[in-house]
Amino acid sequence: MRSFAGYRDDRLVVWVNLDESPHREIVNKVIKEFVESRRVDAECGVHWREWGSTLYMKKRPAGITDDLVKRAFLEKNRVSLQQLNRFLKSFRDAEREVDEGLDGIMVYSRKNGPRMMNFVTNRKKIKTFEMRSDGASPSAQDIEDAFCVLLPPVTRAP
Repeated sequence: MRSFAGYRDDRLVVWVNLDESPHREIVNKVIKEFVESRRVDAECGVHWREWGSTLYMKKRPAGITDDLVKRAFLEKNRVSLQQLNRFLKSFRDAEREVDEGLDGIMVYSRKNGPRMMNFVTNRKKIKTFEMRSDGASPSAQDIEDAFCVLLPPVTRAP
């Protein structure tokens, strides 16, 4: 893992898609391709590949279930949000040498209209980006724009 004195840019983020419609896989594919492309760096102003950032799409911290995420993000349950924060802070991944937890979580939902949300580790609020006011499926550009806006900053110490 590379870093400059007092600085790091390796973002470690969990992705959860709560969409239960057939559109779910389309959104996941857009996110996966965007993250794996070189465009994420230029469009979001980050150094995704260069710094070893990881988006945990399939492998999630133990305990971060769809049910917990729904309670925290959609039902605004404070206790669930606190649990989620603990799971993010305590995450370890020996394979990727992650031993200081994760920076946050990004969530996609279509409940009450398509939107993407995030929660940054050790913060108290969920940030929401409404993607379409007409309820239609978001475009790839809408999804990528929301990803850039909501990408959690690095919260782990340098």
